[in-house]
Amino acid sequence: MLFVLRYRNGEPEPLDMDLVREVLRPYIVAADEDLTNGVLIRTADGHELDVDVNEVSVAVNRFPSGQFFDILAELVERLGASVIPTDRPVILREEGDRAHLSADMRESAAVVATTGPALEAFLSGS
Repeated sequence: MLFVLRYRNGEPEPLDMDLVREVLRPYIVAADEDLTNGVLIRTADGHELDVDVNEVSVAVNRFPSGQFFDILAELVERLGASVIPTDRPVILREEGDRAHLSADMRESAAVVATTGPALEAFLSGS
């Protein structure tokens, strides 16, 4: 599982929901207007996945290889957010984002290029 969050002063900050909608819109198969009752997306390479959205995070429980990581990279970059996987260190877009994490997350966080291939390689451990 992974979460996309934007941290400021050690706490999650509300996401720009208009940007979340804009990034996800081309891939949405099913969702309500505010996206909070779950979003089903289909990537151009044919994978479907459920995305949970609330005011402070975008979460994905199961994610396929391929284009999903390009979508993830665009979300992270445009929102100025970080990726918090449950089984790996926090992924930062740039070193300056480290200062905004809570103290317990800072040390192990890793800066990873916000491209689909770089995020996929880091999250898959390759």
